[in-house]
Amino acid sequence: MAKWFRKLWIGLLSGTAALVSCNFISPSPKLYGPPPVDPTEDTLQVKADRREVLRQRIESIRAIVEERQNSEIYGPPEMMKEYARETQRLQAEADSLEQELKAMEME
Repeated sequence: MAKWFRKLWIGLLSGTAALVSCNFISPSPKLYGPPPVDPTEDTLQVKADRREVLRQRIESIRAIVEERQNSEIYGPPEMMKEYARETQRLQAEADSLEQELKAMEME
């Protein structure tokens, strides 16, 4: 009789604990779509961060272009042409980023 009562008591306590824990769990947030935008977000700080990222990217590209322009290349003409094309592409990317940075500073 004692074993039966003990099993019943443990079962009741376990069931009660499960019900109580289910009632105290807050519903999980819905993670559908983009996160909500805070209207009080400081857009000036976001723009300043974007400008800083652009400046760093321009500096790194300029350093790469300067290194490529001052290097000597040995190999077939096709490789030299490809190297020059890649250098020009990097130079054009740096120029376009500078234009974007100037446009941001004009605003």
